[in-house]
Amino acid sequence: MMRTLSLATILLALTAVQASAQSTAPRPIELGMDAGVTIGLEDEASTRIDIPVQAFRLGFPISPRASLEPKVGIAVVTGNDNTETDYRAELGLLYHFGSDRYPGAYHRAGLYVRPFVGIRGLDDGIDDDGDASGLLGGGIGYKFPIISRLSSRFEANFAHYFGNGDANEIGLLAGLSFFTR
Repeated sequence: MMRTLSLATILLALTAVQASAQSTAPRPIELGMDAGVTIGLEDEASTRIDIPVQAFRLGFPISPRASLEPKVGIAVVTGNDNTETDYRAELGLLYHFGSDRYPGAYHRAGLYVRPFVGIRGLDDGIDDDGDASGLLGGGIGYKFPIISRLSSRFEANFAHYFGNGDANEIGLLAGLSFFTR
């Protein structure tokens, strides 16, 4: 299962790089960071709040309305001679329904959707093997321009974990996006 997920992620990334290379117009890269609240929906439900930053992301435009967006987050907690590491990596496809931020630019304002795939792992520091699961999800959000190369972004999403125990969660994100052009 993890091989299939990894292969799909690599193929999606290569397709985006090839599509991006075919265009001659300069496209800005979106550098972003998100604060978040994650609510687990299973028997052992939990709520996790990450402020100021839950994850960092990069957005690579592949068309005027779509961006390929890798995202990564890591949390390390140490105490009582034990270290717990929680990590999450995603590859999303951001599709903007909104209008151009500036005519001819790739800065979009307005509604977007973001399907994503990824992996989440937890190493509790007690035994030698970590616990990793694949994930599949989707989000809907809104991007607000602040100034010329800065936007705020708000999103609600749903993720399903599979592999090492199935689980579901709801996420709420609030972030900032910086554009290189």
